[in-house]
Amino acid sequence: MNSKYVGPIKYLGGGAIIAVIIAIIFPSISAAVFDEETRKSVLLHAIPFVAAFIALLLTFILLIFIVALRFNGRIPARTYQPLERTIIVGILAGVVFMFQPFHFVGYKYGFLLLLVSLLAFIVFSHVVPKRAKVETDSFAPTQHIIGIIAGLLVLAALTYSAAAVNAPREPYGLRQRVWDSYDDARKAEVAAEATRTFNNVELPFLIVMNLLPAAAAYFLAREASGALVKGRQRRQEVATAAGGT
Repeated sequence: MNSKYVGPIKYLGGGAIIAVIIAIIFPSISAAVFDEETRKSVLLHAIPFVAAFIALLLTFILLIFIVALRFNGRIPARTYQPLERTIIVGILAGVVFMFQPFHFVGYKYGFLLLLVSLLAFIVFSHVVPKRAKVETDSFAPTQHIIGIIAGLLVLAALTYSAAAVNAPREPYGLRQRVWDSYDDARKAEVAAEATRTFNNVELPFLIVMNLLPAAAAYFLAREASGALVKGRQRRQEVATAAGGT
């Protein structure tokens, strides 16, 4: 392991593990040490929650450190800027979804999109783009094709997974007792309506949401494919030069 990762992992990761252990074992310790009246106090009830929150916070800070250490000075500005704009679009889209007046589904997915985009922005804002001379090389058509394929694959995979998880199922938002009271014809009608609503309303929201990670995959794959080609060309030039000598 690279030595630059040891410090953050040791202190932040170790602190997160200790906080998790406290959150898990404190209820048992509290039951063994304190009487029932004392255990009802707000402070003792809050300790496991605060410990779990601290563990989550330390883990997120550790993620920021690792991402910054790994990618600082490695992402060219021509890729860094589109990625940053994509995250900002995600934040704006999440706000729009939450406050659109057309369907409650937008609020559900908008909150998730806003949360993920904000966390991504916090992490990505700690990454410094590559400091180099002005980039004059344009992307080759092959790089765009590879990026588009990667983006479409990400879009298809995420949309399929999200649709499978969120697809309507029995009792389709009804109470189980009410659902059981319906006859087969009524159940089929409710199922068809729920499926129609999902396909016409919820699925478009899912597709729009997943366009953002698909766009990020396009930018990253486009840049990575160019780096691979340049690395291969450099190795061939070195091999040719070595063979010539």
